[in-house]
Amino acid sequence: MTLVQVRMWRIALGATFAIAVSYGVAWPLSFMMPLFTVMFLAMPGPWFGWKMAGKIIQRLLTGLFCGLIISEFFIRMPLVCVPLYALLFFYIFYNDAKAPPLTTMFMTMGITMVPILGMQAALASHLVVLYLFINMTSGFVMKWLFHLLVPDSWARPNPNAPAPKRPQKPPLPSREERARLALVSTAVSTSAVIIFYSLNLVQYSLAMIYICMMAGTPNTNASLMVLKANSKACIIGGIAIIIAYNLLVAVPTYAFLIVLCFFVALFFAQKMTSGLPSAGAWTSGFTTFLVLLGSSTGVDTSASANFYLRIAQVLFAGFFCIGAILVTEHLLQRRRERKAGGRRFPLLAVLSGFLKKGA
Repeated sequence: MTLVQVRMWRIALGATFAIAVSYGVAWPLSFMMPLFTVMFLAMPGPWFGWKMAGKIIQRLLTGLFCGLIISEFFIRMPLVCVPLYALLFFYIFYNDAKAPPLTTMFMTMGITMVPILGMQAALASHLVVLYLFINMTSGFVMKWLFHLLVPDSWARPNPNAPAPKRPQKPPLPSREERARLALVSTAVSTSAVIIFYSLNLVQYSLAMIYICMMAGTPNTNASLMVLKANSKACIIGGIAIIIAYNLLVAVPTYAFLIVLCFFVALFFAQKMTSGLPSAGAWTSGFTTFLVLLGSSTGVDTSASANFYLRIAQVLFAGFFCIGAILVTEHLLQRRRERKAGGRRFPLLAVLSGFLKKGA
């Protein structure tokens, strides 16, 4: 097998085993465990060790703890909750460049998901924190286990292949640029929080979470790319879950669920490891499939209805994020121009004085 094939089988087998465990035991929010497993297994490179995993878990716990504090004490106090969200968003986005992989997304997920799920009254907020932590830790265990069971050493070495190069970290932007980007992201995310909490749009909370995720790339071109990728991912994952849902309605057994998910995981894993530019969209499509699988098998609603609702929420999140970034960048640009004009005015006055004296 080649290294690509080893990765493909590792993702497919790891995702299937995670689905079998989570749907077999069926603890609260268990559908999140296969989601975390796929996200971790899709990361390139070998197992990065428990030290790095501990850093990522620590960041998630920080986000979950902040979300718990907001949910328990400040969610009914908007004059305190909104500035607190703004400070947390700014801290997360400002430190994004120096954070371990995926930690920005997990911290944003923690401070947004816990209050939203807590407001739905299905679980107490502290139980939401507990089960999200269990699911993420289980995802790391699955990554470690399947890197152990399906190691890269299974791949046949290619003598003609170039020596692998260690990926270099991108250069850190200046502090001023990081602060500007973090300010734009904070403005977009906080405005979404204000709108969704003030209008009590709990049933559309996915859109708010997507907005906060997209706001991490405060650039209109990047947001358009993210919108296009997320829309394509929803279409891919939505079509897959509609087909799978109807098959599960015809054969509603646990064994058939596992067999079906294995072939779906194998199909997505092959696309995810293809090396094509669309590989990222297939990864997001698989995570979309897993989220919709959890929502469609856990309730009596139709998977197609969830699919169309998710499409609408993602499209709204993308357009909202792009519009909010454009408005925020325009306001910041005008403020910089006013400041620059204020600094030039004294200089022009001094020059005019010298010219008058010279005359």
